[in-house]
Order: sequence, then C-alpha cells, then structure tokens
Amino acid sequence: MQTRFLAFSILLASALPAISDVTISGNNGGTIEKSRDCSRGDQMVQCQTDTIFTSANGEVATKSRLRTTVAGASEAEIILTGPDGNTRTRKRLITWGN
Repeated sequence: MQTRFLAFSILLASALPAISDVTISGNNGGTIEKSRDCSRGDQMVQCQTDTIFTSANGEVATKSRLRTTVAGASEAEIILTGPDGNTRTRKRLITWGN
C-alpha cells in the first residue's frame, strides 16, 4: 500500500506546474499573495517561493524561500521581512546518505 501511495505521489508531483501563483483574500480585507517557481536540471532542483502578506491597514510583510536540492543534500534559505522593515534570515542544510 505504501509503495502505491509513493508511486502515485511521485506521478502527481511531476504533473504539477513548475510555476504557480495564488492570491487569497481574507474576510478582514487582508491578502496573501504566493508565487512559486521551480527549475530542474543537472541533478538539481531549485525552488523559489515568495509570499506577500498585506493587512487590511496596508501593512506589508514578506517571506522569501530558496530551496536547492541535490543528491544527498537539501539547503534552504528563508528571508522574513516585517512591516517595519526588520529582516531575519534563516538557513538550513539537511544531508543524508554517506
């Protein structure tokens, strides 16, 4: 059963578009805009995700994530910017195998 689910998940993931944009409007007037762009090649996958949060009062915060995956490693860098302009950056590296 798990093998079928994994095979189905891989097929579904490969069928998804490499580029997507979504906008969500909240009941209070705020919005979330999210975009994703992925590229594949040379045994590497790189995905950039950008999110813009806008409050009903017009305050804006952003989140940007760049994830790069190669054989045996995945690295992510996340940059958060608050409505006051303060920025925080996080980096994460995950490795597996030998």
